Amino acid sequence: MVSPAVVRNIRFDNADPREPRSVNLYFDHFRGEPIYRVVAYLSNSGCEWSRKTGGCTMCGTKNSALARQISDDEFFSQFEIVRKYVTEFNASLDAPVKSLHIYNDGFFFNDNEISPRAREAVFEMACDLNMQKLVIETNGLDIVRDDKSTDYLGKAVKRLGKTEFEITLGLESTNPLVRALYNKPDSIGDVKNSLEIIRRKGAIAKGYVLVKGPMLTEAESYEDCVNTIRTLKQWSNGERFRVEFQPVCLLPNTLHEYLMMLKPSDPYYWEPPLLSTLFRILANFPDMGEDLYTALFARIDIDSPWEFWSARPHDDPETTYKLYLKLVEYYLHRRHDTITAALSIADESLWQKRITRIIPQPIEERVHLVKKLLAQSRKNNMMLSDYLKTNLDPADDFFSSCEKLLGNVKLDDQA
Repeated sequence: MVSPAVVRNIRFDNADPREPRSVNLYFDHFRGEPIYRVVAYLSNSGCEWSRKTGGCTMCGTKNSALARQISDDEFFSQFEIVRKYVTEFNASLDAPVKSLHIYNDGFFFNDNEISPRAREAVFEMACDLNMQKLVIETNGLDIVRDDKSTDYLGKAVKRLGKTEFEITLGLESTNPLVRALYNKPDSIGDVKNSLEIIRRKGAIAKGYVLVKGPMLTEAESYEDCVNTIRTLKQWSNGERFRVEFQPVCLLPNTLHEYLMMLKPSDPYYWEPPLLSTLFRILANFPDMGEDLYTALFARIDIDSPWEFWSARPHDDPETTYKLYLKLVEYYLHRRHDTITAALSIADESLWQKRITRIIPQPIEERVHLVKKLLAQSRKNNMMLSDYLKTNLDPADDFFSSCEKLLGNVKLDDQA
């Protein structure tokens, strides 16, 4: 029987390019049945978008990048380690691993991040290990470019045969203004077109939807997530589309890392989203079944769930942990009434208090500010978070301090 009790997290020396960063045994849901999945985070050269622009404002993958090109031989060495652990897991489990996730903290179809030869080795590994599903990450822009030139995606679908190929896009939101706050590399048009391309070529499209990125309130984030999922359903015209919504947590070298340092009375003070917010998002879409879930399932670790929750300012730890277990039960058994029951445990007063917080400036004005800050941080060859830490005092009003700092800087004052 598939059980979260057997979850394993195997970590390696992040400085060694011949080893993956980690190989993790989790559970998943596939075609109505709970299954085991292996998630491998590769040692990598870093996202090209991050290297060129500083990356997305809420993304922490830059912290683990080795900042140099990873050779094919180094990737092959990492893949051998992944194979080894999948084989070991299968030997100890009642049911074999059926889903393989290979993440290079960037764009899988970008030749500057991972070569065609290394990608072919991933496909070979998935087939050799008898995986029913292979999952990778990329972005809409890469899919659109690939469709016009190399057709890596179409060739991969044929190469994988019966193995389902799931393409995960970091779309975060279908609201262009919210995406601008996050400094996403692809346009909303690229995202929409890429979904059609992925389905047309026989793969499964999945989108990451961000829950409460920097410079959004709890209420704004909840509304944006619900609207985004509804929009994705409309774009899909009844065809299958998966959604993994991701609650943002504290990550170094991100915009929200700095915003967490502000005074709690500051409108831009940032806190991780409430777990009960995630339940409210789920409760809007009882019909999506296994195609809608949250990345929090990856947090299941028998050694640390209580520590994980008590160390972060979500709902109070005891209530949060009870909610968390309800969420696990829902994920394994797909019972919508479990979500309803879980919401009855949630701290309603905390939700009501959190959603009363407002940011006075409209999102358009926040976007204008973020663009100026990004331009100046690049001009000074600094990460945005370091630029803010160097030039601002978190004890001061954030918006006023930024305006004073930027002065007469114009948006075309690029680095």
